[in-house]
Amino acid sequence: MDYHHTMLNLFESFERHQDELQSRKSLLALDAVPSPTFYIEAFFDGNLEWTEYAYSERELRNLKNDAIDSGCTFTVRLENDED
Repeated sequence: MDYHHTMLNLFESFERHQDELQSRKSLLALDAVPSPTFYIEAFFDGNLEWTEYAYSERELRNLKNDAIDSGCTFTVRLENDED
C-alpha cells in the first residue's frame, strides 16, 4: 500500500506543478517570439551542391562561411512559417 500512496503523491505533485506552469504561461513563453528560419542553397560551378536550414543568425553565418570556404556561391531565403 505504501507504493500506491507514493505514486499517488507523485502524481498529485506533478499535476500541481503543471497547473502552476500553465497559470504562469512559462511553457508558452518560449514560443512567444518565433525565430526566423532560413533556407540556404550552395552552388559550385552552377550546380547545386547542398541545401540546409538555419534556425538562428549565428547558424546562418556559419553556413555562409562554409559555402564561401568551399568556393561555393549561395542563396538565402527566409522561410514563411504561417502554414
